[in-house]
Amino acid sequence: MLQNSYIVWEGASLIDGSPIVLILTGFVNHTSNRKTGRLIQSWILQQDIVPTEAAKKGLDSGICGNCPMKLSQSGSCYVNLLPTNNIYRKYETGSYPKFTANEIAVLQRYRYPIRLGSYGDPTAVPIKVWEPIIRVSSRYTGYTHQWRNNCNHSWQKYLMASVESEEEARVAQSKGWRTFRIIAPEAPLGKNEILCCHTEDDRIQCENCLLCDGASSKPNIADRVHGLKWKISNFVKYSESIST
Repeated sequence: MLQNSYIVWEGASLIDGSPIVLILTGFVNHTSNRKTGRLIQSWILQQDIVPTEAAKKGLDSGICGNCPMKLSQSGSCYVNLLPTNNIYRKYETGSYPKFTANEIAVLQRYRYPIRLGSYGDPTAVPIKVWEPIIRVSSRYTGYTHQWRNNCNHSWQKYLMASVESEEEARVAQSKGWRTFRIIAPEAPLGKNEILCCHTEDDRIQCENCLLCDGASSKPNIADRVHGLKWKISNFVKYSESIST
């Protein structure tokens, strides 16, 4: 019987060597996230610490690297970690089965789109783990902050470079990446950017749009910072600090 969630991989993070796990969810009960719609979600978690504790104490480098949005840095990461804690606790109790060829066949049959990195940076997990999933789905979204650290360039086919300034966007684009830039609420778009389609029209969901992948023929994208008010405020302060 098809389960809702599966452990795909456990091993050493490619970012710092710490033990991490990749979990897929949403095979039966689709996400309630109105923006993404019906995407299979993927969660990259530290194996040995609850996500909220890892984020607060800066012990999440194995899954987030040196991302400036982290709670221990600018404090503006949009991810709600309480549901992520629930996923971790189920993992900790051994509730999730292992991902097998049977689930690959389900993805291939139904072509469920995949969100690469609902939480955590996809490049923390070996690309050879992801590629069988990506191939059978053929539809996916994803971002990485690890473009700065010369991660496997094969990721440029699948992920956008996540950036927080126009200067960072120019650098990433010069290295061959498409970029996804978070901007302050009133900030203008860059000359080669379009606004996230869901922000333009909230009836458009990621599952139908799918512009946020690594395909070089698509435009660069920007989106206004969103989430809790204090996180938005933290991002605005951070954005101002790197633009001066």
